[in-house]
Amino acid sequence: MNPQGEPATVLIASTSNVASMTIATALVESLGFASTGVSLLGKPVYQKGSFLLAFFDGSIVSPPDLDQFFNPQAYIFLSTHRAESGIPSLTAHTTGNFSVEAEVGGRGRELGRADPALLKNYMRALAARRSEVKGYEITMEATHHGPTSLQKPVMFVELGAGEKQWKDRHAATVVAEALMKSLTEKEIWSKIAVGFGGTHYPQRFTEMTLESDVAFSFVAPKHALEHIDEAMFGQMLQRTNAPVRYAAVDWKGLGKHKQRILGLASQFGLEVLRA
Repeated sequence: MNPQGEPATVLIASTSNVASMTIATALVESLGFASTGVSLLGKPVYQKGSFLLAFFDGSIVSPPDLDQFFNPQAYIFLSTHRAESGIPSLTAHTTGNFSVEAEVGGRGRELGRADPALLKNYMRALAARRSEVKGYEITMEATHHGPTSLQKPVMFVELGAGEKQWKDRHAATVVAEALMKSLTEKEIWSKIAVGFGGTHYPQRFTEMTLESDVAFSFVAPKHALEHIDEAMFGQMLQRTNAPVRYAAVDWKGLGKHKQRILGLASQFGLEVLRA
């Protein structure tokens, strides 16, 4: 299926996830993904160049062990975004559970693997198309949910916040176009950071991603900071596929955890960036 010697980036869609299928349909019908004639888990696999599109049945946050079938550069999951606010949003984030609870896939106190360039390049490509999706907010999300145990970097690309948006073919096509541009015209970033503080929708870190040369791997929001100890901080660095030199902090969004987070940043030799 894949050009010899060229590792794939694997796009993953769930047949049980409405937005997942809307984005996948856009990739096939508008972006040139074609059937390989090969099936995986009873579903056809599609390909465009070194990019594969695979499907499975079930929860998008609890996929089968894809490492049994692939050895890619990265996994990109296509997914619904749910929000009680109902605000139409196009989001992206890395995966992981900072606490022992793992109610939405993955293992407790385990992070997935992260490629900061994937997240930054996608967010920038999406923001460049902002005029095409005027009714949508474009934002990063803090790191959350599974899967957490895959051996390659994982990024979630999401369309939401409700069923109307999940079925929005135009928005899905913009997402698909931005995703493919970000993957085929990859920029490399050297200023890699982990983020601490703020809300689930980290406005300051989104702004840094879009407007500066900083690329984020993991973002721990204010409500998760109580779970950031030495072991978890170390895991944030170890599971980033590039050297992390910076700890970006939402200065007003650290609350009572400010001094402890700053102490951990110093302990691990990171330069602090105030957001």
